[in-house]
Amino acid sequence: MTYESILSAIRMTLEGPLANEHMALFRPEAVLNDELHLDSVILINLMLHLETDHGIEVPEREFSKDDFATVDGLIRMLLGQKPGQTASTDETPAPSEITVHCFVSCMCAAIRRHEQLNFRPFHFGTWDSSFAVTPEMRLSYHSEEMTQDLYARWVERLYNIQVREWYDHGKSKDENLAHFERLLSTKTDDEQLVVFLDMYHLPERENKYNQNPFPHFVIIELTDDPDVWHLYDPDYRWRGDLPRETILNAMAQPTVAGGYTVNSGKARAPHPEDLADYFHETFRAGDNVLTSALRRIFEYHCLPEQPLQGLKDAIREMPVLSLRKYAYEHAFAFFWQELDTAFEDFDAECDRVEALCEGFRKLHYLAARAAHTQDRSLIPDLFAALDALDELEFSIKSALKAQFDGWCAVNLPASASLPQDKSQPEEVPA
Repeated sequence: MTYESILSAIRMTLEGPLANEHMALFRPEAVLNDELHLDSVILINLMLHLETDHGIEVPEREFSKDDFATVDGLIRMLLGQKPGQTASTDETPAPSEITVHCFVSCMCAAIRRHEQLNFRPFHFGTWDSSFAVTPEMRLSYHSEEMTQDLYARWVERLYNIQVREWYDHGKSKDENLAHFERLLSTKTDDEQLVVFLDMYHLPERENKYNQNPFPHFVIIELTDDPDVWHLYDPDYRWRGDLPRETILNAMAQPTVAGGYTVNSGKARAPHPEDLADYFHETFRAGDNVLTSALRRIFEYHCLPEQPLQGLKDAIREMPVLSLRKYAYEHAFAFFWQELDTAFEDFDAECDRVEALCEGFRKLHYLAARAAHTQDRSLIPDLFAALDALDELEFSIKSALKAQFDGWCAVNLPASASLPQDKSQPEEVPA
């Protein structure tokens, strides 16, 4: 394969089977996400077509998130060359800035308004935060039955940050939007207004997952222009001014309904006893909820009477959920700083967390390949990969629990051994 032949194969695949609508921007320097709108799922499908339709071998390093960001970088990776540094390299989030959970990120934005407060322990348990499995046995990171009550309750108990829902589900969407505008015009400097909107309807706002719908929590602020509002997305670390009507339209979509007033005017540092209770409530020592759900999904879609291609849609939202595993890095960073342990030990744990997240990327590709080719000989490999992910995540949890115990020994008068698992349910009805 030559550079030009791979470039041609990528163009043919995007124009043909993937029906990409942004081919006017296609060129070697085109940024895969920002210009061609290739999210991780579309990228996996692109790789599958290159492999099965054009005979282009996809090396293992395809799954490293730092390997490439442009068409040129992708081609060089496929050729076995080291990709050159791209303009997007600086946008790669540091471990403490990784995208994890949009509502948790909004709460952390309120915490981080106070430089003396540490936001990292608020990520405890986010690696196992709630999601849904639909009746069709598909993963879904959002469900109408899902609430943010756990995080709203704990950010108030830990940091004395008040969270109140301004959205009234008993009223019409128009009434709620009118109420929001009144709140926005009268809020105090200590308050932030969190809104639930569908980012698919914000085409000006680039995001990593170009899916429809895309329910997402963000913070809205006024500007000097009444027709322009400021959107702050703490999860994707993006700020920008957008037309008021565009934001209201994204809030008005039937796919979303919700919003909160967050007041951090009296914020304080958590008490050690409260942090220990938070860890206890959210730590699931005996279960890795994502791999458990994936195992049930795979078992269903791999039944002889089920078409294997159903796996494609069933796991589409796996990347959104697997990114939550980076929350482990926040927890390890907190204990590393609190206990003043060797950086090498902390760095080694971060490497294992990265290996876990990369393992989910490999699993996604393997499952998508099985669905695309309908090759049932790959089914044992799917379950073997799940078993390996389970083993790795349990070992990460064991190391984190040991650090938590060490922290408790220093900060609590009595040893705080982990009680019986009583955290939030792994799933809610879809």
